[in-house]
Amino acid sequence: MKNILIFTVFLCALASGQPWLNQGGNQMPPLEAPFDSSQIIADRITASKIPVLIDFWAPWCGPCRMLGPVIEDLKKKYAGKVSFEKINVDVERQISAYFRISSIPAVFIVNDKTVINYLQGFQPKAVYEEALQAVLKPSAPPAPTNAQ
Repeated sequence: MKNILIFTVFLCALASGQPWLNQGGNQMPPLEAPFDSSQIIADRITASKIPVLIDFWAPWCGPCRMLGPVIEDLKKKYAGKVSFEKINVDVERQISAYFRISSIPAVFIVNDKTVINYLQGFQPKAVYEEALQAVLKPSAPPAPTNAQ
């Protein structure tokens, strides 16, 4: 009977929107969902005048944690040439769904609102550097023609 009464009090407090108390009588902070800033991130990506490397990750993902220092090194090396976005798939659900993330880590390289490259899973640093170099390499000017 006591458990039913406690459960009923809990449900009433929950329904009333009032914060419930812990065993010490102190109010517990309200539980809030993390803020999904997907639209803000998407706006930064689409507005970027330079290529963007997007790293989709989660704190519980071992390979993602291994990739972290590699991305940090690339950030230093390509500062001012490439923009970097680190997106937590557990928080930024809308943009993760837009990119159809099904496994992590997942790295996208976007240039001029177009996905240029997609790298799935943990790769050696050289693979990411090669992908960035390919997007940064200036396109060759058209060959001169000998019009007579």
